[in-house]
Amino acid sequence: MKEKKTVLDIDRLSVNLKTERGTFTAVNQVSFQIEAGETVALVGESGCGKSLTSLSIMGLIAKKLGKIDGTIRFKDKVLNQLHEREMRAIRGCDISMIFQEPMTSLNPVHSIGRQIDEVFRLHTDATKEERRNHTIDMLRKVGIPRAEKIVKDFPHQLSGGMKQRVMIAMAMACQPDLLIADEPTTALDVTIQAQILDLMNDLKQKVNTAILLITHDLGVVAEMADRVMVMYYGEIVEEADVQTLFASPKHPYTVGLLQSIPSLERENRRLTPIEGNVPILGEVHEGCPFLSRCPQAIERCAQEKPPVVRTGKHAVRCWMYADEEVAI
Repeated sequence: MKEKKTVLDIDRLSVNLKTERGTFTAVNQVSFQIEAGETVALVGESGCGKSLTSLSIMGLIAKKLGKIDGTIRFKDKVLNQLHEREMRAIRGCDISMIFQEPMTSLNPVHSIGRQIDEVFRLHTDATKEERRNHTIDMLRKVGIPRAEKIVKDFPHQLSGGMKQRVMIAMAMACQPDLLIADEPTTALDVTIQAQILDLMNDLKQKVNTAILLITHDLGVVAEMADRVMVMYYGEIVEEADVQTLFASPKHPYTVGLLQSIPSLERENRRLTPIEGNVPILGEVHEGCPFLSRCPQAIERCAQEKPPVVRTGKHAVRCWMYADEEVAI
């Protein structure tokens, strides 16, 4: 049996953001591991802290904007202790990220070809001709037609979906050990979406790439993920393998997310939305952050933060399961 190798190990990660109203904790004591060849999905509504978690891993949160506590270990390196020069050698090569907003992630004054070529130039010994061929090949792999012409185009000449595919080509160019995909299929039609997911799976199979998949699309999660983490108000509130989570969700928030998905089996029933919104930073001082939206809340939920309870490989942060084995 092949030995499992931990690629990413995050221990008690907290991100404290500085705002005009003071400093607030946007990601609170988050811990998880990702093994080589494993796809872990991080799901939750906007404002839950998913993207901040990924930016922390990449070392892209400026010190003047926020402070990172905890440990982010990538293989044998503690990323949040490295100098910027050392991080630049890792970004785009060993760890790559597909950003959520291609409109702001691509440089408007450089051609598409030059921006992908830069990845190969910085991290490989390929010749100029080899880099051009690799660039065109990557554009073809993500479903971009007339790749030989597109390499000369600038970002403003491409549609939103085409820009997204360029970002994916850049992220996957050097076959990274860890790929962070933040809403990778946003703005893509279903045919291209399937093609991109197949490409990510192909990378995973060929070079054992670990994938951290950040998405709102639970259909993509069911298709791609081995394990799922549900995030709410900067905390992991539930974690399980994908089959267990979809078949037997525990946290009321996870149940609400699954009930809000359209289903052919429930075609004559109305969708059940989760009432309310994620609390703003600093709004919750004690108790469970999901309290105001939870249909099963009890008095204790308002007074104490629930512990993490683990049964087997299924972990949940909720008072309903407090009688079971407490992990933390």
